[in-house]
Amino acid sequence: MVGFIGNVESFQADNTVKLHLKNGGEDGTSIIPFKEVVNSVDGLSNGSKFWLKPWLFTGDLQTMYLGAADYSREFQVWYGRRLIEFPDGGSSTADFAIPKPESTEDFYNIAAKTLPSGWPKQHPRTRFFTPEELSQQPSNDTKPLVIISHGLGSGSHAPEVRSIVDKLTNINGFEVVVLNSRGCSRSKLTSGELFNGLATDDLRHFVKFIQNIYPNRPLFGIGLSFGSTVLVNYLGEEGDQSPFVASVTLSNPWDMVDSMYRFPNRFLTRFLFQDVTTSYLTRLLKSNRETLLKEGLITEKDLKHKYTSISDFDNRITAPLYGFPTSWTYYRAASSINRIFNVQTPLLSINSFDDPVVGVHSIPTEEAKHNPYIVQLRTDLGGHLGYIQSDGDSWASKKICEFFKNFNDLVDTTKKPETDYIKPVSRYDSKLHY
Repeated sequence: MVGFIGNVESFQADNTVKLHLKNGGEDGTSIIPFKEVVNSVDGLSNGSKFWLKPWLFTGDLQTMYLGAADYSREFQVWYGRRLIEFPDGGSSTADFAIPKPESTEDFYNIAAKTLPSGWPKQHPRTRFFTPEELSQQPSNDTKPLVIISHGLGSGSHAPEVRSIVDKLTNINGFEVVVLNSRGCSRSKLTSGELFNGLATDDLRHFVKFIQNIYPNRPLFGIGLSFGSTVLVNYLGEEGDQSPFVASVTLSNPWDMVDSMYRFPNRFLTRFLFQDVTTSYLTRLLKSNRETLLKEGLITEKDLKHKYTSISDFDNRITAPLYGFPTSWTYYRAASSINRIFNVQTPLLSINSFDDPVVGVHSIPTEEAKHNPYIVQLRTDLGGHLGYIQSDGDSWASKKICEFFKNFNDLVDTTKKPETDYIKPVSRYDSKLHY
């Protein structure tokens, strides 16, 4: 191994939840602690080391490289797209990983025919399913299915997403689908509703849809950056009724207030993340101008406003749209740290000490010790969604995929974990809001 050495620290309860082994285990043992499943992945146990690209030796450089490098020839994933309609009249898209087509010419000919009127050209290797393909999609098979929630302003096309999809689909038996947030990944808005950290109903609706067409598939969840916020909030709301058998978050901004305070105070954070994301959010408004104006939820003044930061956008658009007086009130309410003790799905969380977006103070190392469903890994290198190694690929994405493979190989996912965990309750809980 060559490169700059990173280190792994692990934080969890003394007794993590006990998972049932398939076939009772080779040695007759019927259960395995969740922590041991994590440890079964080489490189994820406490004190492990990993190697990153030598000249990407800070979180800023890791994050900058991920955003600037040309990954167009890497992770050549192909997607079949499906329109997902929500009860409120809004919609999004779900991109299902599919095998490479025998004829790329035929693929793009079909893409031209299935593209909805008024929609932009889709990302490379992505097209809508035909009606016949949609009718053939339901299945009673038991293949494990991974649902990915992407980062802010990202989507199925992002390299950090494709890196994971590429690996999972090459592991025997795994299926993968990326749920794109409303208006993301060249999707059109069909209502005035946008995405936000508390918008878990979209994920909830989609999961129920997936359970309907794949009733026997065990479900795994991945949240990347902002997608982690949505996923953990969802897991916390679902509690012991969560349909996911295991989940992973990478670079979760656990405390959104802490993250948002960092943006204007660090030049590289502002340059690497805030300016790019603010520009994306502005384009999202303008590209869906007619729909948003028709719904009456924004005005021409909102469209013409020159947004200078994510907070500026959220203060003018997101917060009032969902009844929050300020963007900071929204950030406090939406922070997934608020729901960490409600999570009752085995959750592996990976954060880096040098993440320029999240920051070290947001990583819930102490909280993880009080919820046996959670193993929190903290690395000293990696940046935000980075972890770029000498081969240009991500150490984190490799380990996430290995974790899911080991979990699926070892654990009987038809049985609930065993634990005596009771959510801690403060005498002041009734006084807390957000």
